[in-house]
Amino acid sequence: MRAGRQRLSRDERLAYLILLPALGAVFVIVTIPFVLVIIQSLSNEDGSFIGFVNYSRALGNPLLYEAIKATGVYAVIVLPIEILLGLSFSVLVHRTVRRPGLRAAIYVLAILPLVVPPVAIGVIARLIYAPGYGVLNVILERWGLMHGQEINWLGDPTLAMLAVASVDVWQWTPFVYLVFFSGLQTVPRESVEAAQIDGAGWWAQFRYIDLHYLRPLFILIIVFRLADVLRVFDHVFILTGGGPGTATQLLSLYMYRVEFKFFDSGQAAALAVVVLVSFSLLYTFIARVLPLERA
Repeated sequence: MRAGRQRLSRDERLAYLILLPALGAVFVIVTIPFVLVIIQSLSNEDGSFIGFVNYSRALGNPLLYEAIKATGVYAVIVLPIEILLGLSFSVLVHRTVRRPGLRAAIYVLAILPLVVPPVAIGVIARLIYAPGYGVLNVILERWGLMHGQEINWLGDPTLAMLAVASVDVWQWTPFVYLVFFSGLQTVPRESVEAAQIDGAGWWAQFRYIDLHYLRPLFILIIVFRLADVLRVFDHVFILTGGGPGTATQLLSLYMYRVEFKFFDSGQAAALAVVVLVSFSLLYTFIARVLPLERA
């Protein structure tokens, strides 16, 4: 018994020794910057302690709530579209494409938008939506769908939001497809065959079998995509710069302007802490609404 405890103790020491580099890297990369941000959010420009003044200023700025509203509109547009398109395409490929070579080709094509730099995507999107020389206006004019004055895709608040959202949908729908398609590979073939023998149609198979195995992936996709929405910056900055006005000034662009345009480091640090805490609470709520356990 004593030897067993000693052997367990050695195993534990070995485990901690193996994990030490990873835990040390996480501490250096995540914990130390977070502590520094908290200190900065509670300090003045000269380093003196001022308490929660920066938080009061950050939460009292009406521009913050305009940025939150724009971010919410952006999320409401892109998340349902990406989930619906990614889920539909994954089910379609899973049920209709049987050749491994074709599945591999679709897999590679789905990866391509994810590896293209967001800056390059933003530049290409500007060539599509820009007034005067935009490809989209040229195509609409040649098809006879645009008469007279061209459409100012990036100058109208509603159209500008749809334009920046379309770029996000194009880039991240393949990610949703890949996650759902991987989940569909875990569905037991025996369950599908039994349902087919019982006369279940494609909708019944999807609702009672496929969706059962895909449910844990919904929380993964929602959390990942919400985190991406909070940090989306590149293509929005290139396309509209947050305009017209503040129509597409998402939370990330607002924090960028507070820090690098108005040089208010204390308020920017307070905003970063508020966003992190809010997202953590949101994740907890989502995890309770969509539990990971399969029923």
